Amino acid sequence: MWTAGLLTVLLQTGTAVAQTTPPAQLFKDGKGLFNRRLGMFVHWGIYAVDGYHEQQRWRQRMSRADYARRVAGFTAEKFDADALVRAAESAGAEYIVFTTKHHDGFCMWDTRMTDFKVTKSPCGRDLLKELAEACRRRGMKLGLYYSNPDWNHPNGYIEALKDDHQIPPEPGDEPDLEKYVAYVKAQIRELMTNYGDICCLFWDIPPHVERPDMNALVRELQPGILIDDRGWGGTGDYTTPERDYRADTQAAFAGRVEACNSVGSQSWGYRIDEDYHTVGYLTRSIDRYLSRGGNFLLNVGPKADGTLTPQATRLLAEVGRWYAKVKESYRDVETVTKAVRDPSCIVTRRGETTYFHFCKGLDATGVDLKPLREDPASVILLNTGKPLPHRVETLPRNWQSGPSLHVWDIPADELANESVVIAAQKSRHVPLSVPR
Repeated sequence: MWTAGLLTVLLQTGTAVAQTTPPAQLFKDGKGLFNRRLGMFVHWGIYAVDGYHEQQRWRQRMSRADYARRVAGFTAEKFDADALVRAAESAGAEYIVFTTKHHDGFCMWDTRMTDFKVTKSPCGRDLLKELAEACRRRGMKLGLYYSNPDWNHPNGYIEALKDDHQIPPEPGDEPDLEKYVAYVKAQIRELMTNYGDICCLFWDIPPHVERPDMNALVRELQPGILIDDRGWGGTGDYTTPERDYRADTQAAFAGRVEACNSVGSQSWGYRIDEDYHTVGYLTRSIDRYLSRGGNFLLNVGPKADGTLTPQATRLLAEVGRWYAKVKESYRDVETVTKAVRDPSCIVTRRGETTYFHFCKGLDATGVDLKPLREDPASVILLNTGKPLPHRVETLPRNWQSGPSLHVWDIPADELANESVVIAAQKSRHVPLSVPR
């Protein structure tokens, strides 16, 4: 059992204290979301038809009727739910979060509340149902995304949001919060009762309206579910930084965190001529959050026919190849802060093993892990499985500070496009610790 003082060690100064954070699974989590660590986000809707951006209507100043013409091109004729789950598996993901309705209001399930839905498109299928069934077959957990703004609903303009991800009402619209809340509740009831076990709900765009009955309904229908902090009041069960939000202090991880980013830098949905992120950028982003106890959602946007681009498929597989080798460094570990002086190195620990995460990459083929002064039994580069030479010594650059643990012969150039993780295997009788 983790305790606050179990891995507390004093730094060389004798004044600063290295602290730990508890393993993710110790949080109250009825559906095991924060045991699963890495998930795959899926942004998919009629915005994939033009391949511009998931907020196409807003950013291109389209009328409702003009935007709705995209429905005719949404065929999903090549969509294979099992293939999408396999793509998530290739990245090492253990849950999927699927966009049931984005800001445009188009619904990816057979809702009874509107005809602006996938079963009224040329696709004619309940895509959420197909995905939920595939997830069950393959043992993949399923979470759902639901946008609070709705640009299609005549009552959906939320006054408290003003210009935040909203399009002004069109002639004939009647903004009415209570009517719109009733609509959302009816849809949430469908989503939480018709598609099996749901591990999490990702509300998007906080409406700045206090309606605790919304989350209460979700919890009533899906006991044990976790709900993010973008909903209808309250703090939620976890925070959701996205894109390049950089929480580089452990204090930002006092609660539960699920970060998210997409394989593409321009859009969350499918975009023609997308600017794709590098494997190095994605793995460093994932490592930065997972090593501090958070979760990470890696997003893809299928095309209108239901397939992923070759670039997205490749990135998922490359991330998965890296993740399979380093994932042990995130399982049942404590994050130890102030354990080393290098601010770019995050340290996790489980039992006799300490992991050093270099989430910002390496600038040399060796690292000086000041102020550690005990030599471990072995040091392994998890990225390759290669044992690394190591010893406690005084290096020329640090001759004034005395000896510390030096690890070298790291193929830094070969690993320039992925986050580097080093495991120090401690012997039972020679613990690796910060000197007192």
